[in-house]
Amino acid sequence: MGTGAEPLGHHELVAVAGYRLITLRDQDNDAGVGLDEAIARAQTAVVASTGYELVINCAQDLVPVSARLDLWSGRPAPADEPGWSAPQVFELECPSGLLVLGSPTGKVLDADLPTGPGVYGLEVAHRGRDQALAMRQEDLLDARQGSFEQYRMRMWFAGELPDDE
Repeated sequence: MGTGAEPLGHHELVAVAGYRLITLRDQDNDAGVGLDEAIARAQTAVVASTGYELVINCAQDLVPVSARLDLWSGRPAPADEPGWSAPQVFELECPSGLLVLGSPTGKVLDADLPTGPGVYGLEVAHRGRDQALAMRQEDLLDARQGSFEQYRMRMWFAGELPDDE
C-alpha cells in the first residue's frame, strides 16, 4: 500500500484560524451536515470529519498557522519526517472536484482535484501544536513570523462517489 504514488500538486493556506478552525470540503457539500459533532470531536482528536467536511482544531488563533494540502495519484508512502504526529486517516466525498480550504471567518483558497470528483482518502498530520499551546499570548504575538503550528493533509482518489438512491 502506498507504493508508486506520485505527487500531483499542492496548495498552502497560511492564515489566522478563526474560531481556531481550519476546514476542508468540496464546494458543493453543505457545510452544516454533522459539523457541530465533528467540531466537538476535533476538540480532543485535533482532526475530525463528517465525511463531507474535514475539521482541524488549531491550538491558537493569534498568529497564522500553515495548512498544506498535497494531492497524490494514490495513497502515498508514509512520510518519515521527525516532529510530525502520527497521521489520522479519513475519507471525504468530493462531488464537484473543487475543494475549499480555509477558516470560517477568514481566508480561503480553492483547489482543483486533478483526478476529478469522487471519494478521496486523506491523512492529516500536525506539528508545532505543543509549542503553540506552551507559549503565553504575549509570546505568540511577539512571534509574528508565526506558522510554527503546521498541518499537512495528503489526499488521493480512493473511488467513485456512491450512487444516490
